[in-house]
Amino acid sequence: MTRSTIKFKKDNLERLKFSGKGRFYYAENFEALAIYVGKDEKTYYAHWSEPVTDKSTGKIKRIGKKKRLDGFHVPLDEIKEKVRRNLDDWKKQNRSIEGSLTMGGLASAFIKHGSGGYRVKVKGAKIKYKKKTTFNNNLLLSTYVLLKTKKPEIISMISDPFKYNGAGYVKELLKDIPLNRISKRDIEIFHTRMEKIPTTANRVLAALSVAFEWDMKRSVDRLYKGDSNPCLRISKYQESKDKKHLVLNKVVEVRDYCLNEQWRDPHFLTFYALLLEIGERLEDLFRLTWHKPRSLREIESCSGWLDLENKSIHLTDSKDRKEADPPLTDEAIQMLLQLQKYNSERKECALALGTPWIFPRATDSSKPINNNSYRVKLKYFNFKFGLATRELVRSKKTRKLYKYKNEYTFKHLRKTFVTHYARAKDSEGKERGLVQASLRMRHSSPKVTKDHYFTEDQEQLKVRKDGSI
Repeated sequence: MTRSTIKFKKDNLERLKFSGKGRFYYAENFEALAIYVGKDEKTYYAHWSEPVTDKSTGKIKRIGKKKRLDGFHVPLDEIKEKVRRNLDDWKKQNRSIEGSLTMGGLASAFIKHGSGGYRVKVKGAKIKYKKKTTFNNNLLLSTYVLLKTKKPEIISMISDPFKYNGAGYVKELLKDIPLNRISKRDIEIFHTRMEKIPTTANRVLAALSVAFEWDMKRSVDRLYKGDSNPCLRISKYQESKDKKHLVLNKVVEVRDYCLNEQWRDPHFLTFYALLLEIGERLEDLFRLTWHKPRSLREIESCSGWLDLENKSIHLTDSKDRKEADPPLTDEAIQMLLQLQKYNSERKECALALGTPWIFPRATDSSKPINNNSYRVKLKYFNFKFGLATRELVRSKKTRKLYKYKNEYTFKHLRKTFVTHYARAKDSEGKERGLVQASLRMRHSSPKVTKDHYFTEDQEQLKVRKDGSI
């Protein structure tokens, strides 16, 4: 197949038009540079080829590689200079000077081919990774192993020399270490670099371990040649257990506000109040629909649907991969009915446009919300009730700009529900306790509920004199 080549000049590039299908054009006058002409934009790419040995024939063939650079708005001279400066480094990212693959190559291969597939450590039937797990693993490996981030604090944390066990300065990056000599010590050094962020360090270690396990299970085209996973038996950091929650009178105050002020921001307020009322996982509420979908495909795309007749939510894709029917309180039903009324009375609302989602995305109502949808609103709302702090960062005459810091996130609302549910009285006048709370939250054991959600500190159940938590 012949490829299209043109001289890379400003006039020539401006004349390129989308022809119904995305297309690459390669520079005649500059090696390793190409431009992709898509439907909506033009994008510069670097390109090169790498020699690879075909294991079946023993012959060497070349495999083309591409790296996305910048959009067409960036001057061509800047793009050329970027390629000249970085091309050699890009070529080295996936292989060592000996020609063998590196840890960076394994991480990239796992992100591309393995993270969205079947879980590697599971007995019995094959189970695919959940989308959230795939996203998190890819993000952690891209950010902390491949260093595909613009945050200087992360780059310096992983890249700067440091002493390990009191001995010499270590300079080598994990992603540059050849797989044929990767060791447990290399992983330990990498893990030690992130000691200031212990929770993240443990999650990155887990993602690395999964990548190694995935590669070791492949019967052909294995990258890592070791016989055991170098991430095993590495001591993890002790993680702090943040179990703070809202006191009961604060819960009542916030819930009453959400019930009475829904017309201001109904979708956000309903979402916030539901977390307090029923304590379900964020991911289960994100993709809820008003009614049961009609097709199997639609059912697979959602997490569940409302069942107001039975005063419950029917979940099909919860964390434990089992169907569940958590109950709805009268207050929760009232909130949802108010939201439904709001939607039906306003033509500009999402439901009037035909979306099935209870909480549609503001930018695209055909999609449900995600982790980032209400992040900014949450800061402003929490500050209103003393659950967030702010500091003035700069002031422009009449406009003041603040930086907000959340003290209570959406996950704290789930912990709030668990703590108060466990301490509430049942129909016989007895405290429900951890066992009932664990069953209600569908935890694997009461120990999980106690360790991660329930607050035993009695002082946290009291309101301070100033009304704060």
